[in-house]
Amino acid sequence: MKKIERILVSVYDKTGVLDFVKTLVKEYRVEVLSTGGTAKLLEKNDIKVTKISDYTESPEMFDGRVKTLHPKVEGGILYRRSLQKDVEDAEKYDVPPIDMVVCNLYQFKEAIEKPGITLEEALEMIDIGGPTMIRAAAKNFPDVIVVPGPEYYDEILQEMRKNKGAITEKTRATLAQQVFTIMADYNLAIANFLQQYYNPGLKMGDQIIKVFQKVQDCRYGENWDQDAAYYKDVSAKYGLHNMKQLGGKEISFNNYLDIDSCMQMLLDFGKEHHVTAILKHTSPNGIALDKKSQLTSVRKAFSCDPLSAFGGIWGVNKELTEEVADFIVNKEKIFIEVIMAPSFEETALKILQTKGNMRILEFGDLLDKKDEIYKNLEFRSTLGGAVVQVYDYKPIIKEWNVVSKRQVSEEEKEALIFAYRVSKWAKSNSACFAQIYEDGYYTIGIGAGQQSRVHVVKLAIQKAIEFGHKEELKNSVMGTDSFFPFPDGLEAAVNHGAKAILNPGGSIKDDIVIQRADELGCALVFCGKRVFRH
Repeated sequence: MKKIERILVSVYDKTGVLDFVKTLVKEYRVEVLSTGGTAKLLEKNDIKVTKISDYTESPEMFDGRVKTLHPKVEGGILYRRSLQKDVEDAEKYDVPPIDMVVCNLYQFKEAIEKPGITLEEALEMIDIGGPTMIRAAAKNFPDVIVVPGPEYYDEILQEMRKNKGAITEKTRATLAQQVFTIMADYNLAIANFLQQYYNPGLKMGDQIIKVFQKVQDCRYGENWDQDAAYYKDVSAKYGLHNMKQLGGKEISFNNYLDIDSCMQMLLDFGKEHHVTAILKHTSPNGIALDKKSQLTSVRKAFSCDPLSAFGGIWGVNKELTEEVADFIVNKEKIFIEVIMAPSFEETALKILQTKGNMRILEFGDLLDKKDEIYKNLEFRSTLGGAVVQVYDYKPIIKEWNVVSKRQVSEEEKEALIFAYRVSKWAKSNSACFAQIYEDGYYTIGIGAGQQSRVHVVKLAIQKAIEFGHKEELKNSVMGTDSFFPFPDGLEAAVNHGAKAILNPGGSIKDDIVIQRADELGCALVFCGKRVFRH
């Protein structure tokens, strides 16, 4: 293992760099080369520095655009110490070896987030010298250590102390890999900025470049014999990677899909009232909204389909209380795969943690980040590629068009929107029956994933009856995620008690469906927005 004798330090983010370099100088007597503001900081703190302009005998030019682009810098990083011809060239052209490059880049992504940034300002935040140096060091990692950020300083020092001033090849290679990942993300941000600048509003460009970073291995894949892992989009500020696991087993592939669906449901309902979402296989099997009580919301959501709630994913949109934890664990003794909330009362967390297998996830302030989260595109993998779309986050009601003779009250309107929102998150085709009570709305029957509209309505009815909601079907409301191609779906709903139905409309047989609604005395509303979820 090779020791470090000469280092080059040129950092934009100066966090921790002073202590890092001081330690290297004190413990290993390294020679320090540096540039611009970094050199000034080091000199101000009594660290002996050779400025790059003195080292290369070439001045910094063009307001600092050219500082380190010099054969003596790049050559000192790139020449192969084990290749005799490179060693001879280094001696011939007076190119001493540079053993470590400590460099992080201009913060381009942070700069372009500033309101009103001009093209000229953005271009000046594109780093040239930094990427050249760290790429060169990464390419030559058997001979050179690259340190691309403050988060690596402690790790580097610990390993040097362990190995008498040297760094293992495995660590060098790992750091090199990080450099190329950083550069991929950096270049992606520049490419996306320029695309958006000259094509404002364009979402689907000719190329989409993404960089994903592994967060953790999954317990297993979709099935037990499949390997899987969860990766985050490094360009996404907010997402599932912001969640904290406070208890339970390792998360599986299917868990992540369910967690994503639950999180998106809660984002859609917001924070105004107490909302509980219970789902299985990415579709809701019980949702309730209560204006006063979280416990009532939980009870109502659970009552919709207690059988499917077994082994389900549960989410609430407000801090989870002790009485809710007690209801789940002690009173009802419900087996839950995942429970998620923005936060947990301390006593609630202690109760939940008595169930060692239950995955407990705290998602913090993600509900406040809806607009930021949905700036990203939604990807679905296909064989050899992907389909890409904008997330379906626009208002769920495009228009409110009561097409029947029977009108709807304001209370019925809110309940219809609730039912339609639930149907949005169930796999298409979907239908949701909901009932109104004094402080909110709750689901009494949800059908999902059927190939015909009438069958999904019948499935929702069947489940409502099976779980004791036959009487509650009377004077219920129903939302279904697309139009009725025939009147039979509407007839099935009304025959079991639905008094008002919401769907987008748009069928060539809408007139026949409207006529049938009037004959049956049912209110029918078209909202103009389909909410399929395949």
